[in-house]
Amino acid sequence: MKKYLQFMKYAFKEQRQYRTNFFASIGTMVFNDACWVVLFLLFLSYFTWTEITFWNFLVIYSITCIWYGVVHWLLNNIRCLNDIIEKWKLDYYLSFPVKPLSFLSFTKIWVTDLWDIVFWIICLFIYAFTYADSPAWIVLLKWFGIFILASMVSIGIYIALWSISFWLQKGSKIQDLCNSMLVSFSWYPPEIYGWNRLIYIFMCLMLFPSTILPYKMMLWSTAFWQWALMVVFAIIIPMIWIWIFKIWLKRYSSGNLVHQM
Repeated sequence: MKKYLQFMKYAFKEQRQYRTNFFASIGTMVFNDACWVVLFLLFLSYFTWTEITFWNFLVIYSITCIWYGVVHWLLNNIRCLNDIIEKWKLDYYLSFPVKPLSFLSFTKIWVTDLWDIVFWIICLFIYAFTYADSPAWIVLLKWFGIFILASMVSIGIYIALWSISFWLQKGSKIQDLCNSMLVSFSWYPPEIYGWNRLIYIFMCLMLFPSTILPYKMMLWSTAFWQWALMVVFAIIIPMIWIWIFKIWLKRYSSGNLVHQM
């Protein structure tokens, strides 16, 4: 933890050197989230017959911000794993006597994506103190637990998608498509897709452990089996894909020899 905090401190210093770009990037993230809030309000103003409220949108969007912010802010190299594999940048991480996946995961932090976590915290406190039926401290504890479990699930999913580059020379094209689908579908409450069973089933297959189940747990009373299922997902999915990553790593061939020829 101490070493990771040092990495974070260095990342702040490094990215703050270009102040215009730094603050422009943060401003872009703020503007992006604000635009989505406006789109949610526009949707509700046109489709007044639905039982969906503004908080349905904001809760699921804040859950998306949780795992998106963690993967893109705290563990930025996981998001770039396809680029690291395809462009032979993995050579650098393999040159150290440590586990490469752990090493590359914690050595790059993208500070400007911190706003997604800030946006989640703002939504959390407004929801807990103004909208939720349960006491605020219970809502805060529940949301924090969901935050940890959903983030672990998402890390496993990202490792799964991005490790395809060990098998495909341009696996990043498939990964970009999958990432766009994950993010796009996770911005909207699952009730919107309920009328189309095919889309709803497809959405559940993609987003059930990372978004849909946490969303249902936040808005309605939580059963013990839901927490148990989230814990199982949070443990099993990352463990399986870290194990598969280690197996697929044996397929990796260094690009240094190519450059030397």
